[in-house]
Amino acid sequence: MDKKEIIHALEEISLLLELKGEDKFKSAAYSRAARSISQTTSDVIGMIQKGEARKISGVGEALSKKLSEFVETGKISYLEELKDSFPPRLTELFEIQGLGPSKVRALYEELDIKSISELEYACHENRLVTLKGFGKKTQDKILSEIEKLKVNSEYHLLSVIHETASEISAALEKLTGVEKYEFTGSYRRRREIIRDIDCVIKFRSGERDKLFASLQKLKGVKEVKDIQNDLVSVVWKNGIQVEFIITNKAENPFAILHSTGSKEFYQSLKEYGSSRGYTLLPTELKKGKEKLQFESEEDIFSELGLQFIPPELREGNDSVRAASKGEIPELVKPEDIIGLFHVHTNWSDGADSLEDMVKAGRNLGLKYFGLSDHSKVAIYANGLDEKRLKEQCDAVDKLNSEQKDFFVFKGSEVDILADGKLDFSDTVLKKLDFSIGSVHSKLSMKKDEATRRLVAALKNPYLTFLGHMTGRLLLGRDGYELDIDEIIKTAARNKKVIEINANPHRLDIDWRNIKKAKEAGVKFSINPDAHSKDGLADFIYGVYIARKGWLTKDDLLNTMGTDQIRKFLKNAKG
Repeated sequence: MDKKEIIHALEEISLLLELKGEDKFKSAAYSRAARSISQTTSDVIGMIQKGEARKISGVGEALSKKLSEFVETGKISYLEELKDSFPPRLTELFEIQGLGPSKVRALYEELDIKSISELEYACHENRLVTLKGFGKKTQDKILSEIEKLKVNSEYHLLSVIHETASEISAALEKLTGVEKYEFTGSYRRRREIIRDIDCVIKFRSGERDKLFASLQKLKGVKEVKDIQNDLVSVVWKNGIQVEFIITNKAENPFAILHSTGSKEFYQSLKEYGSSRGYTLLPTELKKGKEKLQFESEEDIFSELGLQFIPPELREGNDSVRAASKGEIPELVKPEDIIGLFHVHTNWSDGADSLEDMVKAGRNLGLKYFGLSDHSKVAIYANGLDEKRLKEQCDAVDKLNSEQKDFFVFKGSEVDILADGKLDFSDTVLKKLDFSIGSVHSKLSMKKDEATRRLVAALKNPYLTFLGHMTGRLLLGRDGYELDIDEIIKTAARNKKVIEINANPHRLDIDWRNIKKAKEAGVKFSINPDAHSKDGLADFIYGVYIARKGWLTKDDLLNTMGTDQIRKFLKNAKG
């Protein structure tokens, strides 16, 4: 058993209580406990086994007993009783974005819908059109969300793939038959959602057959799907498909290039080579009839007369054209990042104290970060009112006076209200070092309304950053519709910084729009939206997305030194 199972059980109790129409405070208690457990870095299982579960925020005596029962038996009697009061597949309806307990209860009680497949059928029969609280618009949205569920089950977040690749890497390091390996495909290109993992392996001389056998027995392999002359296809323990492409020394650089893709990029590269008398194939490069030999990908690009094109830029034909003109920039690297913004603490909905977050930032090699707990309207996140914000600023000043090697900038993630105004007055905002304006409510505005909302916010002289621009949640929720060009133009005109939200569930602004914003003169900041110490490290995903957007260290605030960023923030006001 692990922490995730406990969190899932508590969240399920919370949902079922709401579904039954029980007191909301009772349901919220389980939800709060689940959130506390998810955010703590302590050994939750060990605490429960020692009878110390009540040390966890939100866990009382009654819940402590339920957690002990769960760890000891794998079940919670109370949860099982709640489940038995409903059809077994009813709770899968909660997977559909926009369906909360009241709507699920209505579907069950009024239309006897007990599963997603029954709901889909009812939608096609237009049974929701006249159902109170639904209607045609809601019915169409539910159908759209069901289609997403069907597709999205095949894909995974970049962070999940990254963690899985790390496990695979550790396993491959132990195999004597592996001389060299490179992860390729969508993961090497750092796509935000990825279907599977490709890995090109150069086998050590004389150990090819042994390598094939070893790959099938790797710790972590759940199932062997296919074995071919140069391929071992497996399913990893978390359900992700992994394809190991086995090559000799001569074929290796070509296999890496071909397997990395994308298809559009590779076709563009082939066509460019053909125009110069080359024939590029998955296993070789010829000039005329001469078969050329290379040690690396870099050598292949050089032979074609191109700059090396970083994998993140291999999505279309733009990068081939740029490389032919020597216009591929030196992209930002993880080690260029000196400081971060968009950091939450337990002053609002973060898991850790300001002091612990500072310690974690220092351990990452950072020199500063920008503190930005939620503003007052975010009651659900324990948002700070003016009085608490002042108290927090005083605490930051005291902390800064006691340390010389790390600086905390005072800020707020201030809600952008429906009319585009900010949740704090200008009088309050001008006293802060910075502010991040984000939308957290009324996400279903029409395109023109949502655009006007952000444009108005961007015109506020005391707004520094535009946070998670579209509000999207990858594999969960599309961003709200916006006139992106208008937002970029307004941000550039008002010298606002656009956040690259590095939380792997967001990665927002989309990389496809970053280059456009860069060309408009916009500055960016890689912001982890960290709600815990571990969350600070998510900045790495923001670096990946910044690279996909062609950004250099000069395009980002995060690469500025403390004095430089202090001056930038001061000049950004007004």
